[in-house]
Amino acid sequence: MAYNKKPYSPPPRRRSSNVIRREFERHLSGKPTSDRSMLSFSRFVARAFSRTVLLILIVFLVAVFLIGGIGGGMLVGYFMTAEPVVTEQIRNTNETTRILDANGNEVAILTGSQNINREYISLSRVADTYIQDAFKAIEDERYNEHIGIDPRRIGSAVITMLANSGTPTHGGSTITQQTVKLVSGSDQRSAQRKVQEWYNAIQLEQQKSKDEIMELYINLVPMGNSYVGIQSAARAYFDKDAWELTLVECAFLAGIPNRPATFNPLTETGRRNALRRMRIVLSKMHELEMISDEEYEEALDTELIFRQTPQTVTGTQINSYFVDYVIEEVMRDLQERRGYSEQMASIAVFNYGFTIETTMDARVQAEIEETFKDESLFMTNPDALVDSPEKPEGGITVIDSRSGQIKGMVGGYGEKEGNFLYNRAVSARREPGSSIKPLAVYGPALDMGRITAASVFTDREYEIPNPGSPDPIYIPRNAGGGHRGNMTVREALTRSINTINVHIWRELLVPLPEEGNEPLVNLSYEYLRQAGFEIPVNERALPSSSVGGSYGVTTLEMSSAYTAFANNGLYTKPFAYTRVLDLEGNVLLENRPSFQQIFKPETAFVMTDILVDVINKPFGTARSLTDIAAMEMPFAGKTGTTDDNNDKWFVGYSPYYTTAVWYGYDRQFGRKEILPEDLNNAMRIWEDAMTRIHQDLAPTAFNRPDTVDEIMICPDSGLESNAYCPAAYLEYFIPGVMLNPSESCDLHGPEPTPSPTPEPTPEPEPEPEPEPEPEPDDDSPEDNQEDDTDEGESDDDASDSDD
Repeated sequence: MAYNKKPYSPPPRRRSSNVIRREFERHLSGKPTSDRSMLSFSRFVARAFSRTVLLILIVFLVAVFLIGGIGGGMLVGYFMTAEPVVTEQIRNTNETTRILDANGNEVAILTGSQNINREYISLSRVADTYIQDAFKAIEDERYNEHIGIDPRRIGSAVITMLANSGTPTHGGSTITQQTVKLVSGSDQRSAQRKVQEWYNAIQLEQQKSKDEIMELYINLVPMGNSYVGIQSAARAYFDKDAWELTLVECAFLAGIPNRPATFNPLTETGRRNALRRMRIVLSKMHELEMISDEEYEEALDTELIFRQTPQTVTGTQINSYFVDYVIEEVMRDLQERRGYSEQMASIAVFNYGFTIETTMDARVQAEIEETFKDESLFMTNPDALVDSPEKPEGGITVIDSRSGQIKGMVGGYGEKEGNFLYNRAVSARREPGSSIKPLAVYGPALDMGRITAASVFTDREYEIPNPGSPDPIYIPRNAGGGHRGNMTVREALTRSINTINVHIWRELLVPLPEEGNEPLVNLSYEYLRQAGFEIPVNERALPSSSVGGSYGVTTLEMSSAYTAFANNGLYTKPFAYTRVLDLEGNVLLENRPSFQQIFKPETAFVMTDILVDVINKPFGTARSLTDIAAMEMPFAGKTGTTDDNNDKWFVGYSPYYTTAVWYGYDRQFGRKEILPEDLNNAMRIWEDAMTRIHQDLAPTAFNRPDTVDEIMICPDSGLESNAYCPAAYLEYFIPGVMLNPSESCDLHGPEPTPSPTPEPTPEPEPEPEPEPEPEPDDDSPEDNQEDDTDEGESDDDASDSDD
């Protein structure tokens, strides 16, 4: 309650009768006022002392005048050199960037080099709380009245410091002065800085309204533990937003900035100190009539409920490989699409308070991270690698088969121990081996009608022209050696036969002219280019490229390319985020799928059906994936192996997800061969990850276009089977292809019936001749027994590998 007080004025001074009498006597004529020749010693000393004091006073006044002039000049100098307070860009400086998963949940925050965790909030959002009153009560009770500085508050701070043994209950700076200091970042202790702070505070009050200054303050005030501003503090300490704060919570937060380390809510001692400080704030609010008696008493009796669990997302946490990748992608896109420099892109991402909406599925990411922590999937026999200078590594990328969104990514074996480590999922470029065959050879040849799944080729030795190479002839060899003779395209891909693959590539996709070294056309490369691959010019026409033996690729590139088979032949460039918003909510960057039809839908289905056989058939190169094959969900995929077993791949997909896995060594000490017992680890890693991420997903079939034809085929001839074919299977065909079988098998049919012959006319029996004497038995003839046993070739090799 305010009281009206009358101004104090002292009563008029009354002169005594003795003084009046002496003054009267002094002015009487004819009588001296004093005898100047008869001064006493005491009066002489008194007069000398008074004159000395007068002289000192005169000197002091002159000194004050001179010093005041110099001091005035210094003040003017301080004012002229004071840097103006710029607040226009304050919301774009040291703001926390937040990274969200596909469901809008926070998975990471970026707090910049200063590790400042701040989330800007407007004053209007907290207008219905007590936060303003709490700060004013304890920090600046005359905030609404002063011009930026408050001399009374400065004096009050000195008095409370003396009364509390050197510990003031509040500072001498106003909220405006504190805001100036927080904006400028100056922490010097000098008379010049203080004078300039006063000057800038007065200037700020002229430029901004009280509400605008308060909004700056509540977003810049340090709240301990790297939290800056009331919004991040409210979330950290009470697990709520600032506009939900109660009276006691507001008082608690308002007490922290005085000494954040002393009033640290995350330590036991600091929390006790902060609670005592909170009561001081409440008392001051009550004293200033900001709260009623009832509110004050209720607040004192209210128990604060703090956040029960620590924040899982912090500015110092180790982020996932996915988060590292999306940060790098955003910085790259800011440069390419928005014209940022590399340095400015980095500053903006870490300090400008962006919101990055990613495509990451938190469940998928967590599951594949668990897969990559399983030692048994990477080292079948760890003791065999004890003396090895490096351990096996791997990378995995999971993409939504329909949308092209990246759902998960891991770039190394084991627990991630830092941020922005080497990410093998996107940075390790390794030869893909046979996993490239569906994309570089069989897919394009099927799509163009150059072959069908039932076309028959011969597995034999081929001499492939290889112009421009030191070896003019390239001879492809199968894993394990040997040849199998005639077989269909389906079987050749399922078994991963190299000879037929390279033969189709050279003869049907990359043919050479009769004269010259340059191919007439490179249909294989055109399909790979559309699927997102960037292949060096000098490697595009090498026969070895058809079996993945020249250029390097990443798991991201392989998984994204295979989505075309899983998604009816449609391909879109993969992306890790959908939008990037600035602090105001404006869209800076946006990604949307942009599909193009690489393969016909019928081609994608036929290819998928063949790749299902790679897993399910007893002669498929991925036949060891028995667990995944037993699931109701259909899966398709392809193995890949490079020379000398340096790299292992498996790329596979379901109607939900497409996943690529690479397994091998970093080659820090040169090429290193994978141990024999680890040759299937890429498949095992893929199987474990896909089993995990498909839990609780309803089984669904791959889409089959209505236009796909189906015919029972004889595997020996590749033609329509008949009743005499020893074997037949159902094959799928792309409609309208001239090579589709239109005739019945000509290799099998009824055996020809012999024509009837007339019975011979009986002839008379000749007369018997005398029987000759038997010759002596020298040697009995030896039986000529032919060996009809099979050659006994294994599949590609004992470890399901292929080249």
